[in-house]
This record gives sequence, C-alpha cells and structure tokens, in this order.
Amino acid sequence: MQKMESTTGIIPEELMYPQRKKEVIAFLIALPLPSGIKSRLLEGWCMTVGVRCKSFEYHMVDVSGVDGTVPLGG
Repeated sequence: MQKMESTTGIIPEELMYPQRKKEVIAFLIALPLPSGIKSRLLEGWCMTVGVRCKSFEYHMVDVSGVDGTVPLGG
C-alpha cells in the first residue's frame, strides 16, 4: 500500500496509512490543541488516506481538547 504524504505537517507521515487509524486517534488525543482543530485534523487525515471515522471516534478526539468540550450526555 502506498504511503500518503501528510497534508497537515502535524500528523507524522508514518501514520498516513488507512490501517493506522487507531494510532492517529491516539496521537490526536495526546496533542494539546482545541477540540475543533483536532476534529479537522482527523477529518483531513480520513480524506487523505480514504477512510471514514465513526462519530464516536470524532467524539473521543473532541473531548480531549484543551478547551474542555463537554462529553456526550454530560
């Protein structure tokens, strides 16, 4: 499978493979960024490598934002 070049310069190129989705989510959760930026990075990664993320995967990234997004049901 061909590796895609990182479109953001933030997500490491070694994570630019469709099968690395879990690692990308973990990487984004660890970043000290606002939730909206993290969601856009995940969306861009998905579009670049050609995969879809489920709403709960976006939510996991959102609630890890430094801006304190409220968890679902919270």
